[in-house]
This record gives sequence, C-alpha cells and structure tokens, in this order.
Amino acid sequence: MKKAIITIISVFAVLFCLVSLILPRYKAEIYTLMYPRNLSIGISTQTKEVQLEKGDHFILGKCYGEPVAWEIIDCTENPLVWCDNAVCFRDYDDESADWKTSELRAWLNDETENSFLCDTNFSSSEKDLIYDKKNGEKIFILSKSQLEHFTPGDRAKAPTAEAVRNCDSDKLVIRRNCWYWTNSGISTNSSSVSAVTQSGDFYKTLMSDPLVGVCPAFYLKSNKVTVCGGNGSAEEPYIIATGGESR
Repeated sequence: MKKAIITIISVFAVLFCLVSLILPRYKAEIYTLMYPRNLSIGISTQTKEVQLEKGDHFILGKCYGEPVAWEIIDCTENPLVWCDNAVCFRDYDDESADWKTSELRAWLNDETENSFLCDTNFSSSEKDLIYDKKNGEKIFILSKSQLEHFTPGDRAKAPTAEAVRNCDSDKLVIRRNCWYWTNSGISTNSSSVSAVTQSGDFYKTLMSDPLVGVCPAFYLKSNKVTVCGGNGSAEEPYIIATGGESR
C-alpha cells in the first residue's frame, strides 16, 4: 500500500513538472486550441468606399505580427475605435498611477522600435488615419467612466494568441478573457489603477502588475474609408486599403 501511494505521488510529481515545463512554452497554442479565434481576413483586388458606422469592425496595424482588429464604439465626426482584444500584457508604470505620465501611455504612442506605434506595427499610411489629439497622444486606453456605458459582457475582453505567447511571465493563467487596464487611478490608493476583470467587472490592481492586458483605443480622422475586403462584422472585419495590408 505504501509503495502504491509513493508511486502515485511520483506520477503526479512528474506530471506537474511536465506541465510546468510545457505550459509556458506552448501557452499560445494551448490558448488557441481552447479558445479559437473566429476571424477571417480576406484581401480583395477590388476596393470600395464605405462610411463606417457604430458597431463596424476593421483591421488596422499589427502587434507581434498579428493583425489588430478594432470596433467603432462611437461614430461622431472623429469615430472612437476600441481594440477587439487585449494585444499584450504589460505593467502600467513603476512609480505613478497617473495616466499622463505613465510608461504605458508612452509605449502606446512612441514610434521607436518595440513600441506600439513603431513602423513594424503600423505603416505611415495607417498612422495617417489616426487622429492626433495634439497632446502627444494618438493611442490611449479607455477610462472607467467610458467603460461604465458597456455591460459587463461587452466589457470582457480576450487576449490575442500572440499576446499570450509574448507574455514573459509563467504565472499567466490561461482563460478565455483577461484583466485589462483602464486609465483611471484609485483615489484611495496611489499605487493602484482600476482594471476590468475577466468577468467584465471593475477592480483595482497594482500599477506594476505585468499580467494585465492592454486594449488600445484611438480616434479616426474620418468615418469614410476605402476598404479592400471584409464586410465589417467581427468575424470578417473590413480591410482598410492603406498599403499596409501588403506588408
């Protein structure tokens, strides 16, 4: 009996070690198998002019080599668009929960190598579609007050497979949805920021937490664009004809 118990414990120990070694290495593949992304990106030789409306989806730019999908969430003169997924996991800042001075804001708007708006991710013609608020900010994340207009189900966001793959931490738990940042600090805790949880609710988390996702947003210069594919749905988003689609 004692030998059987030792054998069972040994088997579980080996399995635990194997999982600990395999899971970090193949976490993106495991995530994709568990939660496949139903996204079709087809580029046509024919182009057409469309007027984007609230609820339309389109592809613009890349992150970690994966096309980034966006949704029109407010269609005014300069439509507000929000990323369909968390495109990466990273901390907010090491020293301050103030959005204006945060490392996350700087990373989203910097165009140098390895930043979100770098030339590898966005071509110059793609960047030209983004409205510049003239305060050093083209890309931002939504505030808690903006997100409160959505239901918890609509707030919940899944990461992309490449976001999972490029997360440096082996502590990332593979679930369909992830936590992601808002740009709203916590008045009673200067080291924390309001985040959206996996269920779409709000909760505070430390600004240095590297396991929180980033769901960028920006304003388009115009709701009239030229597309070369897609129908504007979440499954078949428009492909905006900018020249960037051929990269």
